[in-house]
Amino acid sequence: MSITTTIGYILDTIISFFIGAWFSRFYLRHPFRRGPATGKDSLIGKTGEIKLILKDNAYEISIDSQIWRAKPVDPDDKFIKGEIAYIRSVSDLTVYISKIKNE
Repeated sequence: MSITTTIGYILDTIISFFIGAWFSRFYLRHPFRRGPATGKDSLIGKTGEIKLILKDNAYEISIDSQIWRAKPVDPDDKFIKGEIAYIRSVSDLTVYISKIKNE
């Protein structure tokens, strides 16, 4: 084995290491393009069950075993106890919900 072959193997190994490190850094930073795992933004897009009907078109809704105050996005929407609602947005400690449309 000549010295140039050995140097070629070493350079190939070093280059392969840096390319692998770059790809792994990219995939560890952005794994599968998931949304936020925690915080109020993680609630958007989930569903919850109406647990209690409050005054002024407000509700208590159970989302992932947590109880939140909820208001409908459309003021004309009325929910009944036990109905499943879709979480559209979150503001302060209130989630804004809508009916699930069957299409």
